[in-house]
Amino acid sequence: MSIFVHPITMGRNSLWLVLPLCMVLAVIYKTIRVQTLRELPLRIFILWLYIIGGLIALGVVFYLLLEYIA
Repeated sequence: MSIFVHPITMGRNSLWLVLPLCMVLAVIYKTIRVQTLRELPLRIFILWLYIIGGLIALGVVFYLLLEYIA
């Protein structure tokens, strides 16, 4: 229970670990959903960009909320 009171701090270099994590999620999801294997690499890359873009957008929104509203 103490992890919720005193969270683990991560350095700025730890954020780079999000990229391979998102790639693994995109590979697993698109491998299940794609119709032909020929389009698999492009679909994985596009989904990976969507995930990263969404995370960046959420980060910007939360940053703006904390800076200007809170």
